[in-house]
Amino acid sequence: MYLRRQFLERIAPTSEIPSLFEPSIALGSYLYDAAGKAWLDLVSGFSVANIGHRHPSVIEAIHLQSQKYLHTTVYGEHVQSVQVKLAELLCQLLPASLNAVYFLNSGSEAIDASIKLARRATGRNEIVVCTNGYHGSTLGAESLRSDSHGQPFRPLVPGIRFIAPNEPRELAHITNRTALVITEVVQAEAGVLALTGDFLRGLREQCTRTGSLLVLDEVQTGLGRTGHLFAFQKHGVIPDILVLGKALGAGLPLSAIISGRDLLRTFTSNPALGYISTFGGHPLSCAAALAGLKALLEEQLTERVSSLEAIIKNSLSTIPGLTLRSEGLLIAVELGSQESLWQILNSLYRQHILAEGFLFAPSAMRIAPPLSIEESALQEAVEVIVRDIKE
Repeated sequence: MYLRRQFLERIAPTSEIPSLFEPSIALGSYLYDAAGKAWLDLVSGFSVANIGHRHPSVIEAIHLQSQKYLHTTVYGEHVQSVQVKLAELLCQLLPASLNAVYFLNSGSEAIDASIKLARRATGRNEIVVCTNGYHGSTLGAESLRSDSHGQPFRPLVPGIRFIAPNEPRELAHITNRTALVITEVVQAEAGVLALTGDFLRGLREQCTRTGSLLVLDEVQTGLGRTGHLFAFQKHGVIPDILVLGKALGAGLPLSAIISGRDLLRTFTSNPALGYISTFGGHPLSCAAALAGLKALLEEQLTERVSSLEAIIKNSLSTIPGLTLRSEGLLIAVELGSQESLWQILNSLYRQHILAEGFLFAPSAMRIAPPLSIEESALQEAVEVIVRDIKE
């Protein structure tokens, strides 16, 4: 109780009613409380723990790097081996045009860096963004929200035009005044609303036609979450700038913008040091990320996603009229009302199962477990969910 009181008094709040769950240990697909009780994690820290919590390879890599150095100077000056090796592996996994990496600390920061890069490279200022998207909470990222959330923080970043996703007629709003078009491949916080292949290809074609840069935000969907290593691979649409975060750091803070080498060199002049970061690409984070990415590949966790998704869909399909939207292990279950959502979440909580909702889908439940979750544990959890919904 003491820690909870201090938490409420000393830790700046983000919501009126925090969950107040107090983890003691995290391992694999479980969080353990102070009493040693196991709680099954169906949230993954909002798609951070794709390979599970505290993967042994990640812990070992952090320990080994901590014996060498923690920080030496600002990003981009010293040759740090784990940083270079991580960038090399990422580029090997991506199309040839995405051949250089700028490491940062968070998804929001990476979005802001993408905006600066595109505006500097094109000499334009207009940003086109899809409605219902979520790209972060810094002022630049906040400005990309189409709802009224940002109004208390005005003035926001100017020059932003919103278009409706999956509406081909909207593509005409991308013109030779547009610096960048930014979108998620799957709008996670809207309740798993996927952009169609046709619309994404239309974005790519219109950006190429107008000289605008296409930025794909894969902070939540990247690194296996959707059953593809990167969600854009499903449709073969290659961005000019790819944004990664969350799962990239394997539990430590790390994000990245990945683009062409020549485009990223734009930051070096006019003005010099166009984007700098003290802790971007921190050696501990890069060591964790490199180990985590290798584990994801070696354990073929992305290849497990479709069968795990099927377990969830097959069980929930037994409920008549239930709406389900899924892209791999990013799943939204529509429960009809916010009240019903909270009832289900609270019931699951009492049964030591952690689930969550979405920012822009007030009646939908989020199911997004680690990609390493045991099939039996997932099956048992989904059976509990089915029973609770039916009751």
